[in-house]
Amino acid sequence: MTGPTPLVLMYHGVAQVPRSLDPANIFVTKEAISHQIARLTERHGFRPLTEAQYLAALAGERSVPSNSCLVTFDDGYASVLDEAAPLLAAARVPAICYVSPGLLGAQPDRSEPAASARLDRDGVQALREYGIEIGCHSDLHASMRGMSAERLRAATSVAREEMEALFGHTPRTFAYPYGDHDAAARAAVREAGFECAFATYEGYGRFALPRVDINATDTPFTFDLKLRRLYPFLRRSLGRVPVVRRATHHVVGYAPRQP
Repeated sequence: MTGPTPLVLMYHGVAQVPRSLDPANIFVTKEAISHQIARLTERHGFRPLTEAQYLAALAGERSVPSNSCLVTFDDGYASVLDEAAPLLAAARVPAICYVSPGLLGAQPDRSEPAASARLDRDGVQALREYGIEIGCHSDLHASMRGMSAERLRAATSVAREEMEALFGHTPRTFAYPYGDHDAAARAAVREAGFECAFATYEGYGRFALPRVDINATDTPFTFDLKLRRLYPFLRRSLGRVPVVRRATHHVVGYAPRQP
């Protein structure tokens, strides 16, 4: 595309989970995501895109506004259907949820929070009825860095075919579990027929596009910071001074959206 690539936000689950059960801070509360979507669209004027619109932007479609963004959810948690989908539909915000077909309906073990339950087949279909697109998150949500050729095929081509058989819909985009990828993984995703793939912060072309992780530690201040084009540079800088980063997160707690 000729202009800047639209901002891509990455969420996981939506639930109130104790920090002791969520060391990676991947579960945000319903209240938090509600405030964040309002800040995104109302305060900052971002236009959330559908999957098709995002792919059109990648192809150079000039009609896509420069202040566009894409909202994504990884891991296929049932809480996306229960908590996020209704509020996104009410706000008319499209999104993509990335699921692993080999984990449909999986339940948490004793060490995991109840909110770790995964969408089953009916849940995925219900999510689509809310207007949320379904993408592929590999077959079993394993790191794809250093995978054998056989495992890469199972994680990409076979997973895509299985999702088409299950849902009558061929996923167009892919998200790497844990954001992990290497040259072989990127090649496998491309050869499987996906139109693009998402990593985390560090991008590597169309088949490892960067996303901004939104997590349980974010405050309104840090969320606003993550919407800035300069955030990847700022993140690297803050990463070298963790005390400053921790202080930033604790200065401002969650509060109702301010004008």
